[in-house]
Amino acid sequence: MRHIFSTRKAAERKARLAVERKLLSEDFPGLRPLNGDIVRHSESWVRMWVDNSWAVRSRCGRMYARRGMTDDGQLIWLVRHVDRKLAYHTVGHTPDMAFRRAQEGWQRCDAMKAHRREARGLIRDLLLGRARFDVSVVDAAEAPLSPVEVRGFLARMKIDRKYRISGRMAALMALIEPQMGLIIWIAHQRRARRPATAAPRAALA
Repeated sequence: MRHIFSTRKAAERKARLAVERKLLSEDFPGLRPLNGDIVRHSESWVRMWVDNSWAVRSRCGRMYARRGMTDDGQLIWLVRHVDRKLAYHTVGHTPDMAFRRAQEGWQRCDAMKAHRREARGLIRDLLLGRARFDVSVVDAAEAPLSPVEVRGFLARMKIDRKYRISGRMAALMALIEPQMGLIIWIAHQRRARRPATAAPRAALA
């Protein structure tokens, strides 16, 4: 029964993506027909179907966007940059919007690399109990990461229904997903900005 349900869901996802092919005119700027089909794809914790039969090239010529749909039914763009190994998953009404959001996300991640050593030390302190603070969904939202990827990661870790977790649990997750370190750093910065008189909020884990 579960197999039948999965097969039906897959057919629905593929049919929806097939419709998306027809929503862009053939003379859309940057549109390129390709030799490919709608296939399964998993990257950066996002499980999805992606249509490899067409892509849109950015105006700068260094990014490409393909249409995809996540397993929970969200239509997204899979954006790739010629100089980056991993793609960026983002929502957007148009490819240009997807390119802009991907570029902004990458730039913010690059800017935070200056704090990489401090973030690693913070993770170590959390694991050893030398630092204690919570990490919330607000921190995840403020981090320079794709919201689609963050949501996929939290779902895979079975914590997508929690508002916050302990810093130690977040540090353990950072051993699995290094980008979790960015969220931990954001949480640390939030804690540093909080007035000393503010009452601490208990973590859920």
